[in-house]
Amino acid sequence: MSLTVETGSGVAGAEAYATIAAISAYWTKRAHMTLATPWGAATDAQKEGAAREASAYLDATFGAYYRGQRRGRVQGLMWPRSNAKDEAGYSLPDLPSEIVTATCELAARALSAPLAADIDLGARVKSQTKKVGPIEKTTEYFDGGAEATKTSYGMVSLMLATVLNGSQPGAPNANWSWS
Repeated sequence: MSLTVETGSGVAGAEAYATIAAISAYWTKRAHMTLATPWGAATDAQKEGAAREASAYLDATFGAYYRGQRRGRVQGLMWPRSNAKDEAGYSLPDLPSEIVTATCELAARALSAPLAADIDLGARVKSQTKKVGPIEKTTEYFDGGAEATKTSYGMVSLMLATVLNGSQPGAPNANWSWS
């Protein structure tokens, strides 16, 4: 199955923000990194699946925080966007390089494990109380709870900073207001 890639024109049914060739070129330039080897050894079908997962992860994780508004309902992904401007007020491109680069970064990681793995909360439960009438439900988690089992891709968050609106959890407070 061939990969349908977003070009910045709002491709209907787009599944990925980067071509396999672009992702391969990204990792070829980073041969010193451990992720370059598995990417180079993967089959085309594995690479396409990883590109799809990386793009879906970006939109699911960061889509609510992208600057501007999605351009149309039929486009396959969250970019391109209307009214997307950086902090200086300049219009962002229809497909920012930050989105493509983040896709490249995540695609290699997606080859070895799901980017957003299912979380077994049962293993994190410290205590649990259930009562039917008059309703009582208490669930207490060990330190960190469900959050302790989530993976964070710090490099990707840094790469995307210019295309995010700053309201995402953990975003630095860069817009100081002095009155």
